[in-house]
Amino acid sequence: MEILIPGLILVALMVYVSTRIKRTAADAYEKERIETADFAITKPEGFIIIVNNDPDIVFGAYSKEYGLEKADVFRQVAAEVRIYKDQPLEKVRDSILAAASKAIDQRHLAGGSMIIETETIRDGNSFDNESRLWEKGESTFEFRVTALSESRESSQKSIDELLSSFEVR
Repeated sequence: MEILIPGLILVALMVYVSTRIKRTAADAYEKERIETADFAITKPEGFIIIVNNDPDIVFGAYSKEYGLEKADVFRQVAAEVRIYKDQPLEKVRDSILAAASKAIDQRHLAGGSMIIETETIRDGNSFDNESRLWEKGESTFEFRVTALSESRESSQKSIDELLSSFEVR
């Protein structure tokens, strides 16, 4: 009896802590609006914000789902916002195109911004990249969404939500 009561208390505490951890983890994948002094973006449901030690990446998120078969080590969709200080848009564009396996499309938008669509190959897997570039002062902002080509169609709604929600302030 002396061991039963502390044991029951311990089990109840473990159930409580486990439930709180599961709830907190589930909340991390909920839809969320992120606003900073420089930009704003909506992270879709099913994505989690990642912490990155790269000082150029000011925001990063990726999907909960991984690729299939040989792509099972890659997330289906990843998004990053980078700020290139003292670099003109043309220089950033050229570096994106140089790193790509294949350039698909480039479009200039109002206000001096542009969209670049490329394809890259990593470890035998094909990725579709869409980069949106904006110049603001002496800096260039790049918002890139990278999706596994094999699962892009199933992820398109989330990709569209990411791309349409991003704004430079």
